[in-house]
Amino acid sequence: MAKAKELKYGLMDIPLSCSVFLEPALNKYIRSIEPVSRETKKFVHEWNLALVDILKTSQYSAHLGDMGRKILSRTLQSDMFPAKCVESAKSVPLHSLHYAIRFSESMRFLASKIASNPNIKFVDFGCGFSPLAPVVQSEYNIDNAYCIDDKPEIIEVYSRASEKVSGRAPRSISWAEAKSMATSKNLDTIVAMGVLPYIALDDQVSRLKFINTNFPNFMIEIKYNNNAETAGENVFDLTRLQKLRLSVENTQTLETTMIQNSLRYLHKFMCAMPGKRYFLANDRSLFLSR
Repeated sequence: MAKAKELKYGLMDIPLSCSVFLEPALNKYIRSIEPVSRETKKFVHEWNLALVDILKTSQYSAHLGDMGRKILSRTLQSDMFPAKCVESAKSVPLHSLHYAIRFSESMRFLASKIASNPNIKFVDFGCGFSPLAPVVQSEYNIDNAYCIDDKPEIIEVYSRASEKVSGRAPRSISWAEAKSMATSKNLDTIVAMGVLPYIALDDQVSRLKFINTNFPNFMIEIKYNNNAETAGENVFDLTRLQKLRLSVENTQTLETTMIQNSLRYLHKFMCAMPGKRYFLANDRSLFLSR
C-alpha cells in the first residue's frame, strides 16, 4: 500500500483555513453558536474574497504550503469549496465548529463591553487572518482597535484585506507595546483566541498574570486536560490550573467565569456535534474572561 504523502505546511496555511472555513461554519452551526448579525456575516464574506484575491498573487506563494495552495486554488475554482469542506472533509467540520464558537463568543464579549463603554481600546492578540478586529472596528466605529501577530508577512496581508474591505485597518503592535499601553491605560480590553497554546506554559502564566493585573476586560482561550499524563506540553492540567488560580488576583471572578464560559462552550459544541464526545478526554479549550 502506497504511503500517503506528508503535507508540507506554509506560514499562511492555518491562518487561511481558519478564515476561509469560518464563513460556512457560521451558517452550518447557526443554531449552536451565539447569534451573528447579517452585517457581520457580510463582512466575513467580503473579507474572505479580499483575502483570497490578495493571496493569489505570486508574491505570497512562498508562504503557502500544500494545504494552503489547495484551499486557495479550489476556492478560486468554486466558491462552494469551503462549504463542502465544512460539510464533509476530514477534520474540517470539527475544527470549523471551533472557529465559529471562538468567533461568535468573541463578538458577543466585545459587543457587551462596547455597550457599557463605546470608547474601549481593544487588541486582538494572535490575530492571524481573523476578521474579528476589523469587523468590530467597522461595525462599531472604534478608533482604538489593535492587533498583534509576530509574523510581519501575516500582518501585511491582514492589513491589506482590512483596508480593502473597510477602508482602514487595526493598528499592528507588539506584545511589548501592548504591555506599555495597558499600564498607561491606553489599552483596556484584550481577546486572545487560539494563540496562548502555542506559547510555552511558563510564558503563558506570565502573560495571564499581566493581563489579569492590567486589563479590566479580557477573553482568553487556554487548553486544559484532566489527565496530566496525556496533556500536551503547553496545556494546563488540574495542578497547573490550581497554581494559576492561586497566583492571581480576582480568583473568584476567574474561577466562576471560567466555569460558566467552559460550560457554554461544551454545551454549544455537544449540541452541534453530539457524536464527538472523545474530545472530552483530550486537550480542550477553557475560556477565561472578565
